[in-house]
Amino acid sequence: MVQYKILGPGIQPASQTPAQTELRVHGTDEVMTLPVVTSTKVLELKEFLSAKLGIEPSDLQFITRAGCSWRKQLDHEEVRRKVLVSGIRSFKPQKAQYQAPFLIIGAGHIGLRHGIYLLQRGFTNFVIVDRRNKVGGTSWISQANKTSKLQTELGTYHLQFDENNPVPVGMSTWPSRDELLEHFAKVSDEYGLTPYIRLQTNVKRVDVVGKTSVDGPLGDVHTEAVDENYSGVDTPLPTGREIKTFPASCAFMYPGNLSLPRKYEYKGEDLFNGYMEYAMFDTVNYDEVVRGKVVMIAGHGAFGVENIRTCCEYSAKKIYMVCRRRNLACPRVCSWLANQSDPPIPGSLFVDSLVPAYQLVDSDPWTHHSVTANANRTSVHINQKSRFGIGDVYFLAISMGKCEVIVDDVKRLSEDKVHLESGRELQVQTILKVFGFTGLYEVDRLLKIKTMTGWWAEGDNRRYVASENPGVYAANFASTSLSPGALGWSQQATHMMWFPKDWNRLVASGALPSNKADDEISRPAYVLDAVTALSMQFMIPTICPALGEVQMNNAVIKRSKQLECHPVERFLEECANEWDWYGKTWKEEDPSLKDPPSYPYTLTMVKDYLRSAGQSAIKS
Repeated sequence: MVQYKILGPGIQPASQTPAQTELRVHGTDEVMTLPVVTSTKVLELKEFLSAKLGIEPSDLQFITRAGCSWRKQLDHEEVRRKVLVSGIRSFKPQKAQYQAPFLIIGAGHIGLRHGIYLLQRGFTNFVIVDRRNKVGGTSWISQANKTSKLQTELGTYHLQFDENNPVPVGMSTWPSRDELLEHFAKVSDEYGLTPYIRLQTNVKRVDVVGKTSVDGPLGDVHTEAVDENYSGVDTPLPTGREIKTFPASCAFMYPGNLSLPRKYEYKGEDLFNGYMEYAMFDTVNYDEVVRGKVVMIAGHGAFGVENIRTCCEYSAKKIYMVCRRRNLACPRVCSWLANQSDPPIPGSLFVDSLVPAYQLVDSDPWTHHSVTANANRTSVHINQKSRFGIGDVYFLAISMGKCEVIVDDVKRLSEDKVHLESGRELQVQTILKVFGFTGLYEVDRLLKIKTMTGWWAEGDNRRYVASENPGVYAANFASTSLSPGALGWSQQATHMMWFPKDWNRLVASGALPSNKADDEISRPAYVLDAVTALSMQFMIPTICPALGEVQMNNAVIKRSKQLECHPVERFLEECANEWDWYGKTWKEEDPSLKDPPSYPYTLTMVKDYLRSAGQSAIKS
């Protein structure tokens, strides 16, 4: 029985008695039944439909039967139990229609993922262009070398990553560069994407007409053929061949991870007698300059950690990693833990999971510069400029004495020597520079970007640019891999073109962050830092519930794919077997090394982590 409180003469509170209202689209059989209370007003349900469908509440009319006739309900009235809704054709959002194709620039992981996303939804009016002669993108065609492997796990890094497709079969947990390039090409063929891809095609100019899709198509796109052997990241040389122009409704650009090496020249480089190179773009012949040599790796980012593994595989005699600050690196188990999570792993648990590996190298992750925690370490935040280098070899190589991490500055070089600011001298034969990457100013030029509004250029829903963000800024950890982000970006960019009223609502909120180029650190406007990206991850679906509904299962997909590909027992066995193989191999090559320690993680430990996170190791 509903209880009322006397508020004054003739005043009673609105009834909260539960009820249901049946909404029917006028002229159709489509029905939606919603839970309400007796006092629910017409305007409340109009606002619900407005958010769901990306329309204005004033576009809707609620019509109900009054005796033998019909009448329009007013916004302030209590909604009736059966209502006809006019002003819409369906309770499903209606997509905007475009004649000119959608343009996707970049046939790497994200561009291909976006193409598959469109095909799965019956949308075929798009084209993908890329400068190279095969699919795969900057990271795997230009930056990787033949020993490069995926640092994260296959389960959250593959083109079949969505709610409908099966996981890949017959691939390694940490596939090599060539294995991944074969996967990209194979999936593009099997899923019918290849006919929509134009390779060896450079976009020279994009005309921008108007401000958003409300003003019509984006404008003309001007392309030119590229030489077949092009595989770089810089603007290709003009060829004058196959110059074409076509209209595009929008441009989604995926320029890859940061593309150009950040450069720094040491004093005395002309005196150094050994080999020195930026260790990216497959320019280093590791067999010649690493095997049996003493190597210095300059930098402690993700690519630096990757180069430790590469140098170990090429039997370097000794590795020095010299860096100004020691960033957090991520053992494979901790990466797996984040990628299988739903909800995300709390920062305190994530740092705790790093401890067993860091104990092997006499270090405490809790004391690292990037970790901020409260006194009892229940609330943790990680903030560092470099992304995590992921891998177990880093910890094994340091623990056995094959690699030494030195936090210091290089003062100068001399013949076969590196002189550090501390006064220490390193006798080395090879220096590999890995100071990280910078973005391409060409992206800003091509899409005429002075200010980014979120992921969008100049507040234009027709110009979308997304790439992995430099650095780590998080208090909880949901993923260390690209596929969850690639799916989310594809959904987001497409949604704002198909439902431009949601875009108008998002812009009107004033919540989207803005970003301009920062020439002091060589950062173009399109490169958003981790702080900016994190803010949008939660804010955009909240302001646009229809997009939130599209993305609501993304975390479930991530967990499902990860556990299907990598059950915890099998994953731990693979990690331990590889650890033991490396340790045995290095010890045989150099008996002076310390004996390899046992793998620092056990099944019991991992299950304890899962229990602390309120999760299980079984796919739900």
